[in-house]
Amino acid sequence: MVRGGVFCVEGQWDRDLERRGSVLPTLELLERLRLVRYIHRDVATPEELDYYLSRWSLKQYSDYHVGFFAMHGDPGKFWLTDRRSVDLAHVADQLAGKCEGKRLYFGACSAMRSSKAALQEFLTTTGAALVCGYTRAVDWVESAAFETVLLDVLANGARVDSAEQRFGSARWAALAYSLGFRIVYADGRTWRPTPTKG
Repeated sequence: MVRGGVFCVEGQWDRDLERRGSVLPTLELLERLRLVRYIHRDVATPEELDYYLSRWSLKQYSDYHVGFFAMHGDPGKFWLTDRRSVDLAHVADQLAGKCEGKRLYFGACSAMRSSKAALQEFLTTTGAALVCGYTRAVDWVESAAFETVLLDVLANGARVDSAEQRFGSARWAALAYSLGFRIVYADGRTWRPTPTKG
């Protein structure tokens, strides 16, 4: 079985160069478990981000069909560093028509709090099948645990709604809900987990 591919661009989380926060250990774990293959690149400027997004769209990387944006975020915006950001429209322009059927994950706090219209426009411009991520600020450890399952589902789930199926289950819904997880599909549907009682 061919493992799904994840292409990850990661912003610089902190000005303190001695801190080592990164999503790389999560990707390494998934690769060691033989669940995904990955490409990981650090980006600190819009030009670096643009360069790696253009490389990802090359035919030789076509089986890396999950795009993972690991950065600080605000509604409709990604922070590459504490001083440099790009908005959703900029990323959409870079990926215009290059994401046919791909699944995009915004591992960026609050980035999915953008309007449905803005996210739908992003999907229309890029051609991606879905975009998902968080509508609120999230805890690093909780989101890392969630990402371990999410990236496997996005990379290897046969159906476009595989993440919805997994995180709508009683086992995962509470965590997905507490993180403010949201999925917007190219067909216009939006999904959020239902709060669980207990």
